[in-house]
Amino acid sequence: MKGLKWVLAAVVSAGMFGQTGGVLHAAGPAIIDFDRGSYLLSDGTVWKQDVDNGGYKQLDFNLTEIEEGYGITTSGTLVQLQGKGAPQILKNMTGVVHISGNYYLDNTGTIRYLGYGDTTSYTDIVKFDDSEKGLALLTRSGVLKAEGFSDKIDQFGSSAEVTAIDSYSDSYSSVDDVAVVLQSGKVLLYNRFNFDRNDLSKYIPVTITENAAEARFDDEGNLVVRMKDGTVWRTGSSEADRYKLTQSFPGLKGVTGLISVYSQGMYVKTQDGSVASYDVQADRLEMLTLPVVTGVSFTMEKTSLTVGDKVPVQISETWTGESTRKVPLKDADLTVEKPALLQKLNDGTLKALAVGVTKVTVKSGSVSKTLEVSISSDDIITTGALISGSMYLPVQEVFQQLGASVQYNAGTKSFSIKLNSTPVQLQLGSDTAMVNGEKVKMSGKVQTVDGVTVFPAALLKSAFGAGLDWNSSIQSMRVTFGKAEMQVQTKQTALIYKKKAQGNLAKLIGKSYWVNFFDVNYRFQKVTIVDVLPDYNGNFALAMKLASGKALKTYEMTGAEIISTLADKEEFLTADPYKTYKWSSKVWEDIKAGYVRTGMTKQQVELSWGTPESKSAAVGGGIRVETWQYVGYDYVTFTNGVVSFIYTS
Repeated sequence: MKGLKWVLAAVVSAGMFGQTGGVLHAAGPAIIDFDRGSYLLSDGTVWKQDVDNGGYKQLDFNLTEIEEGYGITTSGTLVQLQGKGAPQILKNMTGVVHISGNYYLDNTGTIRYLGYGDTTSYTDIVKFDDSEKGLALLTRSGVLKAEGFSDKIDQFGSSAEVTAIDSYSDSYSSVDDVAVVLQSGKVLLYNRFNFDRNDLSKYIPVTITENAAEARFDDEGNLVVRMKDGTVWRTGSSEADRYKLTQSFPGLKGVTGLISVYSQGMYVKTQDGSVASYDVQADRLEMLTLPVVTGVSFTMEKTSLTVGDKVPVQISETWTGESTRKVPLKDADLTVEKPALLQKLNDGTLKALAVGVTKVTVKSGSVSKTLEVSISSDDIITTGALISGSMYLPVQEVFQQLGASVQYNAGTKSFSIKLNSTPVQLQLGSDTAMVNGEKVKMSGKVQTVDGVTVFPAALLKSAFGAGLDWNSSIQSMRVTFGKAEMQVQTKQTALIYKKKAQGNLAKLIGKSYWVNFFDVNYRFQKVTIVDVLPDYNGNFALAMKLASGKALKTYEMTGAEIISTLADKEEFLTADPYKTYKWSSKVWEDIKAGYVRTGMTKQQVELSWGTPESKSAAVGGGIRVETWQYVGYDYVTFTNGVVSFIYTS
């Protein structure tokens, strides 16, 4: 195929003849055509070079021929393999018989432009060749034509006499040479300047051989001929030898087809139907093989994860010839050893689902890359139990956090668990577990504690190789699988943490106070501190209870703020004011309502309005006058300790 010459030239100049890729075994599809980095296989699929991402893609269009970045399906429809919008089936271009250069021939005998489908002026054609500077054509009636020649080069008795035509251009805009292969094996060569001097419209054909099966021009205008015996010859490059087969290729034997030819090499078909590359200088024939993935790169942003994490991954392939291709996660052949732990998402990330260690493998062709991923949980389980010195774990929470399915049969009081691919059976009241069909003796019975069914933690170690790290100081266990871990605490763990966080504030528990302005809704009511609630970030709230039993809770404060608040008589009182001051109920009503009246004492005013902003006093004639100023320019004047004047703004 003439359009392959530029590809072949690039391969030869780069010294890439014989570079191997994916070997096609005899039992599998063979390469039958090659064009612009695309390989057509005998099963109709094509391996297309991915110019955007690198590497190759296998496309199934059921093709019979590829040429110039296009292909022809078995039904004769044109498929665009290269260029904008490719790959795509060109549904309006049907009945395609042959492609050459920038044109194609349809089954009506019309030459059309590739990519557009527009017709040329050439009709009633059975064979044609595009030399890239002009067309050579054979009509149904056996007329041979070529652009640059006169109207007719030659007339054959029938177009069926001709098996193939090829052309070569050495000028700017016309065909210079046309080669015709006849059914008889004769090869005729016509030159634009070799005509009868007595009849300028009559061209003189030169017979090159009588025993040919195929003939094609190379890039220098020499004619390469495949003989019927499978050998290949070439005409000489000198003027004296241009019509003689002077050069043979010893390395070419049993050739059944010429795919493309070049002065330094060629692609040929062999007897077994495969395609081979031939290096003229080295006289070496090597089978053309599919490019393959020679290496795969697989990386994750991190491999130590926490349940819920979504981690981007990067996957790329290295192909024969060192080209690389980025592979989107959704298209990758990625296998998670334990799929309950890790999930592939369409957004290009892997999501951590459960606790454990799993291998993740990306495979491409015969190569693969495996990473080990560990997943931990920051969701602490708090329903463990310490029984007779042994740690017990909650069945449901622990196995579910490990990614297992857990089913409970209330009738048999048994749990059916599947951890990865391992079935586990636990029976309430039994100290024997069934793990993968085998009986496993446990250190204690499956039992219920505070409404939660628990089992001996040691089962995870004996049956699944878990690490068990018991911390007696906080009554907690760390369960590990490699680098993956989970935390299981007992009820005592929270109390231990709480006590440590409370510190000296724990001494406040049990103490009683009387509410003052801290909460005007409960003024002068007794409250008892029943708990100090830490937020484990340095702040605390006080849980209090009224004499009625009603629970109250303060806002969060630092430890120092709690001490100062309780010591502030504006906020709390340390003694029952009703017992400290024997006042009438009317006075107490005024105080709680925030009233100040004449005749009140200093203690009564202070309980009603609080501590003043400032005080001033004057003494004379045995009389003491004292004035208190409050926020907002409110004043109370006392005469000898009793309210005598009130001013409010």
